[in-house]
Amino acid sequence: MRLAVLFKFAKVLMISRLRSTRRSIVSKSITSRPILIALIGIVLFVAGLFFGYETTVFLSSGGAPLTGPVAHQLVVTIFGGIPLFLIGFYFTMGLLWEVNASTEAESTDAINWLPITPGEYVAASALSTSYTYSPLLMVAFGYSLPIGILTGNLAGFLVLVPIALLSTSIGSVSVEILRSALASASTAFNRLGGRITVIMRIVGIILILLVTQLLFSGVFLIQIITSLVGTAAAASFVPVF
Repeated sequence: MRLAVLFKFAKVLMISRLRSTRRSIVSKSITSRPILIALIGIVLFVAGLFFGYETTVFLSSGGAPLTGPVAHQLVVTIFGGIPLFLIGFYFTMGLLWEVNASTEAESTDAINWLPITPGEYVAASALSTSYTYSPLLMVAFGYSLPIGILTGNLAGFLVLVPIALLSTSIGSVSVEILRSALASASTAFNRLGGRITVIMRIVGIILILLVTQLLFSGVFLIQIITSLVGTAAAASFVPVF
């Protein structure tokens, strides 16, 4: 895999994505300067540091260090919930992009005429998705860092960092898998033609969204785990929001 080609094409895909949404939520300056996404991430990281510190101060009693069951529950909830939330967020945002994106903005047909391999295209697209929504990852890191330090769980934060990065990758790659499935389904639907194609597409999108929300719903996961190991054990494995 050629890294230079991968990063260059990831930048092209990201600019294409931002330009296709410019008129609604993204300014023209961001579409021409993707580095601003990194700067936004840094600002949000600092903001996350502040809110994370304020959270520990609010939960501590009389300014004393946050320890004991309260600190343990806070760390388990935050550090355990961030990876699950990131997977759901990246997958959902990527799914919404696939639903709303126009064929002119971005198409998998590019691999048929560009000098790249299918593997490079998938990796570049996943990397583009990860970078586009990276400010959320920076907020999560900024918020959890002071919590890890002030509760004496810095080691837990160091473990959280690679797990969170892996979660974003899983969410982004899952979108690529879904994109391939949707492309195949669209080809089959187009052969039918008429209103049935529109109806089946709408129903399919609704079902995908419902399944996605169930997969990343803490309440739904608790119900499944409870049926296997009991309520107490389920609460210790899945954060409750």
